[in-house]
Amino acid sequence: MDIEEVYESSKELLNASGKEGSDTEPILETEEIGSTSVKNANEVLTKFRAIIAEYLQGDTVLDGLDDVTKGVLGSYSLAGYLDYAIPSGKEIVVTKLLQHCCFQLQDFLRVSDGICYAHEEATTAVVQLIQMQLLNLYPKYSTQGYEALYSCPPTIYISPLCIPSLANAVCKKLGFPSSCVKVMKMNGHDLKKMEKSLQEDLAAKRVPLMIIASCGSHHSGQVDNLVGVSQLSQRFNAWLHLEGHLISHLSLHDQPKKTLQVADSLHLDLRQLLGIPSLPYVTMYRHCEIALQRAAYLTPSHCSPFSVVPLWFALQNLDSTTISNRFRSAVELSRMLINRLVTIPNIQIMSHVPKTIKPSSSTELKDTLTEDLESVQLGEVVDSKGDEISEVRKIVEEIGDLPERNESPMEDDGVTNVRDDDAELCDNEKTKPEVLMDSIVPVVVFQYRPKAKEIGECPGNLLDDLNLWLVQVLERACEEIHMDIIDIDDSGYALRFSPYDCKSFPTVDNLQKFLENLDQQLEILNATVDHKKTLNKIIEVSGGELQLVELPGWAGLGGVRYLPAAWRSNNTEQLPDQGKEEINRINRELVAKLKETDSAFSLGEGRDGLSCVRFGMVVAITDVEALANLVRQTGLDLEASTLALETMAVMIRKGIEEAQAELQRETEEKLWQEGLLRHIPVVGSLVNYFSPPQKTSIKGRCLNLQNGRIEKSDVMIHSVPVEEASDALDNQEMPLVANEEINDAPHE
Repeated sequence: MDIEEVYESSKELLNASGKEGSDTEPILETEEIGSTSVKNANEVLTKFRAIIAEYLQGDTVLDGLDDVTKGVLGSYSLAGYLDYAIPSGKEIVVTKLLQHCCFQLQDFLRVSDGICYAHEEATTAVVQLIQMQLLNLYPKYSTQGYEALYSCPPTIYISPLCIPSLANAVCKKLGFPSSCVKVMKMNGHDLKKMEKSLQEDLAAKRVPLMIIASCGSHHSGQVDNLVGVSQLSQRFNAWLHLEGHLISHLSLHDQPKKTLQVADSLHLDLRQLLGIPSLPYVTMYRHCEIALQRAAYLTPSHCSPFSVVPLWFALQNLDSTTISNRFRSAVELSRMLINRLVTIPNIQIMSHVPKTIKPSSSTELKDTLTEDLESVQLGEVVDSKGDEISEVRKIVEEIGDLPERNESPMEDDGVTNVRDDDAELCDNEKTKPEVLMDSIVPVVVFQYRPKAKEIGECPGNLLDDLNLWLVQVLERACEEIHMDIIDIDDSGYALRFSPYDCKSFPTVDNLQKFLENLDQQLEILNATVDHKKTLNKIIEVSGGELQLVELPGWAGLGGVRYLPAAWRSNNTEQLPDQGKEEINRINRELVAKLKETDSAFSLGEGRDGLSCVRFGMVVAITDVEALANLVRQTGLDLEASTLALETMAVMIRKGIEEAQAELQRETEEKLWQEGLLRHIPVVGSLVNYFSPPQKTSIKGRCLNLQNGRIEKSDVMIHSVPVEEASDALDNQEMPLVANEEINDAPHE
């Protein structure tokens, strides 16, 4: 789609809205002025396109937009018109539009209450929610500011799976020191560390203000322990904020509408979920006092028309069934991929795997059982230490009255019964955190990781190279499935798949084709890894003729360097420049010779800067020993031919030196025989006039390439006619006299 189409669609929307309004005549009435206006608009669009073309370098600006996306992009013109036409009453219109959107989202997520707030930046609503909590827990904060926080400073816990810049944004926008924001993992053993940190904060008279967790990271597909985090937030009376893909999956479960019990606030990224660009972020939070909402600028009237109008337009064009089908398709595609990946031994899934899917390895099973055990232990801790809610209240009461939390499920009298109530609920119906934990995140991250006993000692970043090669091959083989490569801490590169990131939503057939290609490429990877160990053993027993070379960024079988006999050393860095040049030369010639038989060989360069022979990917039937022997034998042949040439060069060099010495000696003898006076200018001419020198024949020299010797040219002059005459006698019979004449002919 070109710039003109977007611009024209926006004008059509404006014209449609103008026809429904008043019949006010335009200010510009003459055709001449109107044509000038259109011409100027085209000139502006041309300049705008030129600026974008410099950045995109010839790529299309917009490609493959559907009608809904075109309408959403055009609705920004309506938002600008709303801001211009009714500046005094736009808050009323924006509030009404956002209420319609909120009702649709409540019905979609199966919740009975909640207030929606639309915003352009991802961190805007979180900062405002923190401000609302500060006003709620610190009544003097509105008048005293940060002095009210000095005696009992707040603490905010953020999961590393959340938005990467969230912690910095909170500190920067609220002016908090870094000690007030703690980034902590909220899963497995780290949940106990978080619990201990919360207890230490209480002991230090710090107020746990908010816990921000992830229920399906868009980057890594991992999920925090929502059940444990929810229990901790209730236990320490902290506001729980969730973000991630699994929030939208509440619509896929047939449960009756309930209050917003899964968390105190939810963050929705509709751009990724609906696949429509330019949509705003939406944060849904539970009902609070209207005064707190207004003080924190969280009311619908504080939303911008440029956020609400596109959101309303998108939700009006998409019904709940269409959106649910999109989510369900994404879940089913991810489920198919996970079900296939868990059966592959050398594939490790890094993203969230529900308990309903059985892990393939004992290690993953052990981790799952450990998490279950920790969840049980966490629940037991809640039973025994439920009094810490009252400790939070006592701390805040030192600076003011603590408002009661409206929907806190834990009362002072009923803390010990929380576990029993949850047990009864589990028998009848799962809680929403449990429902989310059992859901599949439409982001699958996996890594090719062979077992240590198969690959042996892994040099450098070999695993990263293997995964990079795999994602490149899969993208070429199946373009319908978009694959990313991401870097996971302490694990290296991994492959990432999300249906939401594909240009067009993939189908089951596309995924089936992708899985078939994945099986084929994994066979090649497994064969390469197996043969790499064999190649290492062959190099060890090669007698020093072949050297294994570490090739950074190369996922093939590996690199092998042939070392000439004169420069065989384990430490090539200590070799002189002459040795390095000789090694580079013979390996370059070796690769050129091998390419004549097989194009799979290529020239590589190790970390030491020396050339080597690179082996590519291999299959199971490849004879690695034959390849190594081929390289070794070819290298020996090249070295032998090189030695022969060097021997010939030495012989020629010696012959030339002997000829030069003999010529020098003959020149000196001639000088003494003729006398020095003949070589003096003017005097030599007079001496030659009165005593002419004797004519002597010049003795020439020639090089015999057969033996590398310097011979006199007069021998060659006599031998050539004799050889020609003997050849003629062999061809025809001649009298003996003729033979003698021929032999005497050159002497006459």
